[in-house]
Amino acid sequence: MIPMKENAMPENGSLVRFRRKDDDAWLEGEYDSGIGMFIEIYAAEPVTHNSTDILTWEYMNEP
Repeated sequence: MIPMKENAMPENGSLVRFRRKDDDAWLEGEYDSGIGMFIEIYAAEPVTHNSTDILTWEYMNEP
């Protein structure tokens, strides 16, 4: 995993794992810069998370 840079957002479409401020669980998803949201990729239904709710994230692959 490649750690995030402070105050940076992933590149659009990047596969990332992320953790919300209100939860200790790591989620896997994709970042959509057009809407500024993290989208879970293994959820039964589409689940989005506002980037302001994310405590930390890291790339799953190199961008």
